[in-house]
Amino acid sequence: MSRWAPNLVVTGAITLGSLAFPTLAQATSARSTAVRFTIRLEDQYLAELHYLPVTFVPTSSSTTGTTSTTSTTTTTTTTTTTTTTPSSTTTTSTTVPTTSTTTTTIPKPKVPPPTQLQSGSFVWRYPSLPSVVRSQWRVGSNNVVLRGALMRFQDVEGLATSGSMDSATWRDLTQAVREKHKDPSSYNYVYVSKTLPEHLKLYVNGKVSFSSPVNTGISVAPTVDGTFAVYVRFTTTTMSGLLPDGTPYHDSGIPWVSYFNGGDALHGFIRASYGWPQSLGCVEMPFAEAAVLWPHTPIGTLVSVQ
Repeated sequence: MSRWAPNLVVTGAITLGSLAFPTLAQATSARSTAVRFTIRLEDQYLAELHYLPVTFVPTSSSTTGTTSTTSTTTTTTTTTTTTTTPSSTTTTSTTVPTTSTTTTTIPKPKVPPPTQLQSGSFVWRYPSLPSVVRSQWRVGSNNVVLRGALMRFQDVEGLATSGSMDSATWRDLTQAVREKHKDPSSYNYVYVSKTLPEHLKLYVNGKVSFSSPVNTGISVAPTVDGTFAVYVRFTTTTMSGLLPDGTPYHDSGIPWVSYFNGGDALHGFIRASYGWPQSLGCVEMPFAEAAVLWPHTPIGTLVSVQ
């Protein structure tokens, strides 16, 4: 229920350009392996690897190649037989087909390198996701949907989950595209509704798989509207702070905690009832429901509050 948030080390956003390789061996091969970073290419990579809720459909590539085809040409050979009678002469002609072979150019697809920026379109894999999250994603922009996807990739790869691009992340992301290492888990998303009775829905690969009544923040400590990415998690933790009247509190043993916006978190909390504002900004739910939700909110999972 508190607004405590753990300290995180966040790396700054990188600038455009070819990223440096940190080791001597990588520096030696950088000329042939470095790929220039752009947010548009990051979109393409994360979509291809299924970290984004969209898929990338490339435009047909230019083509080259040849193949042989056989055509039939008919010629006429005339054989003349002459029969003479006192009153007429008869001539008979016979047509004999012959075959010749010609070569025709047939296009064959030219496959671009997997790390190359390609022309194409992005299509929502899960069009049933709420519009509050779909409206926040734009190609080539550093939006919360992209940051959540990048955090998820960083978590899978064992990198610092800053949500910002750095040389280590770009190197690993490029390698993952080359080796087609896709997100090993489903695409999960949490929607919290502050419409009474308050509730949340868990979307797994675009379908609602779980729902629960919840409590959001009271008027003096509201749960902020918006979409955020889960950035730290605990199976159990202690929350402390000050109540609105200035009284300190110290709650230990708070289970199934996923922080998504400062000190606001999804977690279990014992209340007499659920479905209306009672917390200090967190999204509270019964212990049993929180235990079901928690495994589906890894680092990078988007949470929308509305």
